[in-house]
Amino acid sequence: MEKMTVTIEVKAQPSKIQELYQTLQALLLTMRKDKGSLSCNVSRDLEGEDVFFLSSEWDAQGNFEGYIQSGSGSALLGAIDLLGESARVQIGSNSAWEKIETLKRMRMGT
Repeated sequence: MEKMTVTIEVKAQPSKIQELYQTLQALLLTMRKDKGSLSCNVSRDLEGEDVFFLSSEWDAQGNFEGYIQSGSGSALLGAIDLLGESARVQIGSNSAWEKIETLKRMRMGT
């Protein structure tokens, strides 16, 4: 199996910065316990205080897909929609950034 890294960049809505940060921190707890999760953390852009990065590493793509299709994955995408102003995802450490819709399609199994 090949490891997989996923980085999600979320720019918070101006009035939702702290709420987004707290929500991402809470979601880390369930992500860390998920099957195949090797590591995950949240960091903040030093120049743009309203930009957060959720980075995770998985032992296989199928396990990440299982997470994103779970209730926890649904909560993550819902929080991004509700609290974020914009978001994008990078699947693989050297891949191009893609729209967050990539994860929504993965969630739907398409």
